[in-house]
Amino acid sequence: MEIESGRSIVIQIGDAHGWLTRGQVRIRAIVQVQRESELVTPTYRLLDAAFASTVAKWEAQQRARVQASRPPQPKPSARPPVRGGNTVSRAKSPAPPRRPQPAPDWDTFRANLHLYVPEYAGFIRSRNPRLSPHQAEQIAWAILRFSAHYGVDPRFIVAIVLVESGFNPNATSRKGAAGLGQLMPGTARGLGVVDPYDPIQNLHGTVKLVRGHLEKYWAQTGDPNGWEHVVLALAAYNAGSGAVRKHGGVPPYRETQNYVRKVIQVYKQLCGIRE
Repeated sequence: MEIESGRSIVIQIGDAHGWLTRGQVRIRAIVQVQRESELVTPTYRLLDAAFASTVAKWEAQQRARVQASRPPQPKPSARPPVRGGNTVSRAKSPAPPRRPQPAPDWDTFRANLHLYVPEYAGFIRSRNPRLSPHQAEQIAWAILRFSAHYGVDPRFIVAIVLVESGFNPNATSRKGAAGLGQLMPGTARGLGVVDPYDPIQNLHGTVKLVRGHLEKYWAQTGDPNGWEHVVLALAAYNAGSGAVRKHGGVPPYRETQNYVRKVIQVYKQLCGIRE
């Protein structure tokens, strides 16, 4: 692969991205870089990719929508943690130390990810002191980067991971769910996650899965400002979309109902929402 600097690098790709080998195409990609030491040549593995023209067109559409209808700055409210048109959670209330803060808008957020890392890393390590500063920073970077890519409020991902694993990358459930986002083996494979105990791979799969659920149920409910699609997305993440479909909503499982309640409670706390 030739990158913008004119250099060429060799990238490992999976079957899902076999279309990249059929000719020269310009793409936007998320690549994992691994390097054991400064003396060893780094290896590159493709996590996700899309045609550059497709991404550019989508970004132009989003900018046009934002310019066409700038909403007034809302007070802290139960805003859905997913971009639907130009909807984005923007709670601005004073926060206690070490609580992850929201971005003022998506463009500013993407351009200044590094400014949010210390707060997120500090919060993550406060919840799992066994993590080294480097590990906490790595997790923070991944949450912020993938949330920005998929258009999900990073505080929502923080809430999910906190409830799922307590920020323990090696967590394993009795049912076999693994890693930070507690991905089941079949789900992980479907998301292209080779090693669910790798924080970067796991979080990429987690955010991608969350985005898919949010988008699906937002389309079903048709309410970008409500919480119904958020509740259904969390229920699907915990119990599977099949269970949500079967029961016509949140399944009557105590575990799932408690899970949904806990994640939303944590998320609202991170947003400074008081009820």
